[in-house]
Amino acid sequence: MNNLRVNARVLDVTDLTDQIYRMRLTCDAFGPSHPGQFVNLTVPEFFLRRPLAIADIETGEDRSTILTMIVAKVGAGTRALAQVVPGTQVDVLGPLGNGFDLDTVGPNPVLVGGGSGIPPLYYAAKELTARGARPHVLLGFRSARDTYSIDEFEKLGCDVSVATEDGSLGTAGYVTAVLPTDAEQVLACGPHGMLTSVVALATGRVQVSLEAHMGCGFGACLGCTVHTVRGLERVCLEGPVFESTDVLFDKEEA
Repeated sequence: MNNLRVNARVLDVTDLTDQIYRMRLTCDAFGPSHPGQFVNLTVPEFFLRRPLAIADIETGEDRSTILTMIVAKVGAGTRALAQVVPGTQVDVLGPLGNGFDLDTVGPNPVLVGGGSGIPPLYYAAKELTARGARPHVLLGFRSARDTYSIDEFEKLGCDVSVATEDGSLGTAGYVTAVLPTDAEQVLACGPHGMLTSVVALATGRVQVSLEAHMGCGFGACLGCTVHTVRGLERVCLEGPVFESTDVLFDKEEA
């Protein structure tokens, strides 16, 4: 694990929808990372850090590292982060966890994201297209007003399919409505119900990135354990990406 604790500075915070915003940070150094990993970020005036998936990593003109996170306003901490001003100093721990295995997914993987689960898939799509792959990206939202990042995936050269629950954009229904059941390799990130449905419908290999409440973010507090075929495992340390065949989804629903 290539953990590195670094000081970073907020470059900008941009609203993408009413509930989703993009935050970019700049720091002098950051450990090698993989799509699906996350950072644990301090929030001014809050005791606990917040785990945020890495949506992108770039090198700035001054050779600094620019980290992009796309964040849903799901609680007081993430709402507070949305209010920080450029120049705010934050403490970043990361990269943390295990990401997607991109080496064995082949040239045409299917990437499935719902709601706040979409950001790590952009990083994965960027890496895959850089390797010559052409991912088919399936994005699920509640409504057209909740959509974001669609054009960013298209700019990468991905085939993009959109589903909205109210039918206001793309196919009406859940994202599984556009899931090809013959996909051999699927990477999925989103709510538990979406992941359960994707795993049930897909016939090929599925890698799932699980969402969980985290305390420490590095395996000490055991606050994010899930049931797997190997026993209880921590989403922050053994995950957040697991092989779907390793996760006991029925026990997580109990």
